[in-house]
Amino acid sequence: MIQNPPGPTLLGFDVYLLGSILIGIAAAAVLLAIYAAITVRDPMTKRVKALNERREQLKAGIVTNSARKRTSIVRRNQTTDQIRGFLESLKVLQDSQLSVAQQRLAQAGIRKKEWAVAIILGRMIGPIVLGIIGGLMFYMSDMFPDWTPFKRFMGFAACVIFGYKSTDIFVTNLVSKRTNEIRKGLPDALDLLVICAEAGLTVDAAF
Repeated sequence: MIQNPPGPTLLGFDVYLLGSILIGIAAAAVLLAIYAAITVRDPMTKRVKALNERREQLKAGIVTNSARKRTSIVRRNQTTDQIRGFLESLKVLQDSQLSVAQQRLAQAGIRKKEWAVAIILGRMIGPIVLGIIGGLMFYMSDMFPDWTPFKRFMGFAACVIFGYKSTDIFVTNLVSKRTNEIRKGLPDALDLLVICAEAGLTVDAAF
């Protein structure tokens, strides 16, 4: 009896069998992609619904003011005044630093200019706190027994520098996040401006 020669193999597997399996997987992937494209939800539906609700609120003249928000603002002002008094007693407040800090806070969306004193306080306290932590880590403990004195000093200096720059890094992150939010929310803002114009309201009502 004549036997047919075996088909080509790849790493011990039949090439025809592997090809059939790959074709089946590809066909399943195509069907899945078609299903996902057909059943995708329209993101404009939710957006149109939200805009319609906002239009009704603007026409009705609804103004929502939260008592909890007002209480938080009062507490924040009291804390800011205490920080300002503490820094003035130490004579570490400089007008140039306050001006730069206020500009950065405005870019981050923080309207209270008094919060600039918190940035100055963070620059003063950050190096002290992280310097103490770095001194305990590199000199008082055995966390890095193989480090030379120069490496220990560099680690300690890095902690102090990071403590001084941490507040600036935090504000920079806030500025970046706000910039991205403004870029993403610009279409909605334009829609609200149109709604305000149609409702006969001022532009401030859109914000």
